Amino acid sequence: MKFKVAVFLPVLLIGLFSMPLCAGTPDGDIIVESDGFGISKKDALLKAKREAVEIGIGTILYSQTEIKNFELMKDVILTRTVGSVKKYDILHQEKKADNSFYIKIQAVVSLASIKADLAALKILLESMDKPRIMVIIKEKNGKNAESAIINYLTQKGFDLVDPATVAALMKKNDQLIRRAAEGDPAAAAKIGASNGAEFILVGKVTKSLGSNALLKESGLVSGQAGITAKAVNCSNGKIIASKSTHSAAAHISEKTARDLAAEKAGKKLMDEEFFEVIISAFQNAINNGIPLDVTIKQVENFKTQKAIRQIIENISNVVSVIKRSFGKGRLKLTVLYKGNADSFSDAVDGKSFQGKKLSVINIEGSRVVILLK
Repeated sequence: MKFKVAVFLPVLLIGLFSMPLCAGTPDGDIIVESDGFGISKKDALLKAKREAVEIGIGTILYSQTEIKNFELMKDVILTRTVGSVKKYDILHQEKKADNSFYIKIQAVVSLASIKADLAALKILLESMDKPRIMVIIKEKNGKNAESAIINYLTQKGFDLVDPATVAALMKKNDQLIRRAAEGDPAAAAKIGASNGAEFILVGKVTKSLGSNALLKESGLVSGQAGITAKAVNCSNGKIIASKSTHSAAAHISEKTARDLAAEKAGKKLMDEEFFEVIISAFQNAINNGIPLDVTIKQVENFKTQKAIRQIIENISNVVSVIKRSFGKGRLKLTVLYKGNADSFSDAVDGKSFQGKKLSVINIEGSRVVILLK
């Protein structure tokens, strides 16, 4: 393949914002032109497809970590993602004098498919500081849907809040937990943040039996299950994805039929569309920053609080600092930061100021408490 270094590296660095290398489709795919050289027509076509996918990957990868990880795993990634070319048209083909082949194509590349593969390869997750997800699915007499969702996310390489922690919470007769399981984003965000999650997936499963004469004759029953779920950003309580789906399963046991249907519904929920929205939210957070609620204690006067704000503004990856309040020795800020609360805390902890130091004393979700001492 004739690798276009001069084209691809700028694509990686600026996401094609200023380069007309591709066009979009209503489905969120991109249309690109690419070419390939090979020892046969089949080989040349494969390399043209790989180049089309490479351009697609360039619209997704932003950070230096992502680019570095891509270069290290390039052959594996391109081999795995070549199926992201949904269709193509041959614009030109030619057999060269040395019996090699050249093909130029126009291809439709699925960005959703590429993102799913990159997440599975942990390229995106590494650059996002591996955001933690908490999964709470309310299901009567079972955890089949929740287990299916957790297995899916685990296989993709996500860092999950321990399911045992979730199980213990679900046993509590707590109004906040009930509201979260019912889909209340504010309640869900509060629970997720208190358990160290950046995002929380909450939902509810309904199970029943369906009527099917054909199955009845064979001694089987039809289990039915519906699931409604939301993915919530724990830093601000914003719903980033919402979806409902339904599945059915047959079995001689009524309970097993319902449970199998719930498991299928959980798997069906995590399809490319729902997963794509979640991944896009992660990318937006890492590229544009997430809001952190930062409280600094023992700030004596106005001059000191102003100086502290300047220190935080100069920290790498801090996008902006907004003062919310100051009084009684406490300075409250909203810090837009490209990373998570832990990486911000690492950057600010130990910063010196007039013989004193900023010391992080508490991190809870997107809330950070700092002591000036």
